Amino acid sequence: MSFKPTFALLGAFAAATPSLARAGASLYVDDAAVTSRGHCQVESWMRGYAPGNEFSSTPACNIRGTEFGVGVSAYAHAARGSIVNLGVKRAFHDFDTQRWGIAASIGASWDSGRSRFDGWNANIPASIALDGERNTVVHANLGWSKPRHARGCVTRGIGIEQRLDARWTLLGEAYADHATITQIGLRRAIGDNASLDLLSGHQNGTTPSSWLTLGFNIVLAN
Repeated sequence: MSFKPTFALLGAFAAATPSLARAGASLYVDDAAVTSRGHCQVESWMRGYAPGNEFSSTPACNIRGTEFGVGVSAYAHAARGSIVNLGVKRAFHDFDTQRWGIAASIGASWDSGRSRFDGWNANIPASIALDGERNTVVHANLGWSKPRHARGCVTRGIGIEQRLDARWTLLGEAYADHATITQIGLRRAIGDNASLDLLSGHQNGTTPSSWLTLGFNIVLAN
């Protein structure tokens, strides 16, 4: 596979749909899987909350077993400019072929509006399927986050995917860094390589807020 035209395509997509690069896309808790070797994927979402909206997309490709991602975040209010995110993730036990998996990721952010480094993070995601058919899957995360504007802190989270039928999956998670975040929603499979997420979320902390998220995920053909 030639990655140059693929990255050009993903770059155009990211420019058209600005994004926030989170490990778990529209979910805050990451899984232990990576994009299949030699393939690319795009995870994108819109999040509506007060006082504005977030538009997000995270293209990523697996090159020789390591997943490289580039994302852009844009916000529909003046309080925050666009954020560019770079991330690297590698699996150490393959969750795609085994009942459990473990991986590690590291990322950094750049505030394009202020032309400055915005922070970095590291994470260790683990996943386990509770049954052979993978109807129930649990994800756990432990990491560290250091935003530019705040002290560093331990990040932790737990999420669950409960398959309801061949197309629908129930999603739920709890995640904590400087605040506590919970989300619950549904995922709808579209064929073998795409899905839609609809999530309701809430954040507790110094500035509590609630939101709705619509996410779209697709694995690009070789």
